Amino acid sequence: MATSFTGSLGQNTNYSVIDDLIAKWATASQNQGIKLSGIAVDGAETDYLNPTTISNLTLATNQNPKSWLSYGSTGGIGVPSAYDGWFTDVNKVRAEINYDPNTNQSQALKVKWADNKDVTSATIDLSSLSVKTAPGTGDQGNEVGLLQIFNNGVLVPATNFTITRLNAPTTPKPLSVSSNGVTFTADRADGNFQFKVEANPLTGAAFDELRFSAKAYDSPTAAYTATAFKSDSSDYLVRSIQYQGNDVTPTPTPTPTPTPTPTPASVFQFEQGSYTVNEGGVATINVTRTGGTAAASINYATVDGSANASGTSPDYTLAAGALNFAAGQTIASFTVTSLNDLLLESPETVNLVLSGGNVGSNPSILTINDVAPTPTPTPTPTPTPGQNTFFFSAAAYSVNEGSTAPITINRAGDLSIGATISFTTGNGTALGGGTAPDYTRVNQAVTFAPGQASAQVPVQTLFDGRIEPTETVNLFISGGSLASPSTAVLSILDSTVAPPTFFSYGSSPGSIADGAAGTFTINRTGDISGSASIDFLIAAPGGRQPVNNVDYNIINPSGSVTPNGGTVNFNPGQSSVVLTMNNPLGPRRGVVNLGFGAGPIGGQASTAITLL
Repeated sequence: MATSFTGSLGQNTNYSVIDDLIAKWATASQNQGIKLSGIAVDGAETDYLNPTTISNLTLATNQNPKSWLSYGSTGGIGVPSAYDGWFTDVNKVRAEINYDPNTNQSQALKVKWADNKDVTSATIDLSSLSVKTAPGTGDQGNEVGLLQIFNNGVLVPATNFTITRLNAPTTPKPLSVSSNGVTFTADRADGNFQFKVEANPLTGAAFDELRFSAKAYDSPTAAYTATAFKSDSSDYLVRSIQYQGNDVTPTPTPTPTPTPTPTPASVFQFEQGSYTVNEGGVATINVTRTGGTAAASINYATVDGSANASGTSPDYTLAAGALNFAAGQTIASFTVTSLNDLLLESPETVNLVLSGGNVGSNPSILTINDVAPTPTPTPTPTPTPGQNTFFFSAAAYSVNEGSTAPITINRAGDLSIGATISFTTGNGTALGGGTAPDYTRVNQAVTFAPGQASAQVPVQTLFDGRIEPTETVNLFISGGSLASPSTAVLSILDSTVAPPTFFSYGSSPGSIADGAAGTFTINRTGDISGSASIDFLIAAPGGRQPVNNVDYNIINPSGSVTPNGGTVNFNPGQSSVVLTMNNPLGPRRGVVNLGFGAGPIGGQASTAITLL
């Protein structure tokens, strides 16, 4: 006979200490026979009840090294390593459930009751599901989430349940209920979102698993939509789940026939955590499987890291397909072809991904090492009548930006006859085209008159007024017998004098209400053509004043923030950085004074913000 049960995970308010979060989620899940886990975008699943995982639990998302394994946040519980590498800033490690708009993938938080527990009702409280901010300095659209409902491992249509919104504003965003799940869209300024999933008496539906994931922004800004690589998207946290249901554990029936041991499933993973290949080479990537021995297959694909598979100068050829394992086969491989682009550059990376099966915890990265276009030494041939050998007068030339470089080509052999050789330039770090070229391309024939042993070809460099490092142009000769050096490099020396740079505080909210947030600005003037950074300092005026990361927090786009301050980085051409100060409900009030560390300071050197 079925017996009813009730239970809860989490709490309806934010957490202030880590022991409270552990008690309300990890310990409560263990006591109630619930499996709690997080799934990364590559399919790797983390067991949140594992003692090692629990020991790494922390509310401080910028604390190293624990932050990389943390799944705790003051707002609720999410997924560890939440940005999962697709953000440009690798220090942004948080606990939200994140959606990656560049790959259309999402992390997931999975709450799984025992198979004999039929849950018929669940009240769900979410936090940090934020609406689009104006003028777009925070979230670039309304955050969107997805709840999927499972029973015995099978997705159950959400239309089999009654879905009720509990804390809707005056004009709520509608809940979308379909066979795939419940889609919910942020519509409250405080980021809180509550709704109830209840079995419809007409369907008799029940469930034993809830899976939370994120979807693309709703109503994104035009600037966000036009951005090629998006470093922001929907994210949120689960704060609490209150549930009830029936225990339907069947009475065991004795049977003399033993249950056959199930065939273990195959687990696929990369043989190595990293591979390398020289530019222009082919890398062989091995994938292994353990567990099952029957015939099986797994999908593989390459995903751009710092290397690109498209554009005018691709770094490698995209690879994707399926690896088929015959019965008993434990290893299979695929290849990735790297391309030689004749550019001098740093090593570049390609992400290797497995999907469509049971994937292990060994992701992998392919590093493409640059191969510089070095000249091949050619021995000077013995002159023969009527034959010429051509070579540059030097392997390296230099010229100031905006000047003409005379490039000398020599010839040896029979100088009594006329001769012709081809001269061309190629991009190094300097560009010969585009909207801001560094030099004028040359592709011409160089003619030698009888008796002439050398000739000069002018290469015109262009002045662009930017402050930049020395740039290079590759020089080539072809179409004849060559001697060393048959290639050369022209260095363009920058001649622009940089004006000084100064930092100052700009706009400030003056005060921030309890439970609200405000922004303040740090400006730089003078030379803004290059990268720059400045430390800001946090100083309380004395007494029991607010403490950063305790009573409030500053969201800094350049790195971590300590109780005493942090660092702001400026990209080339960037004249200001806007920081956000959050004032959560409840903590201490007071004045926060902001100043600067050592550096060129001009204008307003400090500012003060009152927390109400």
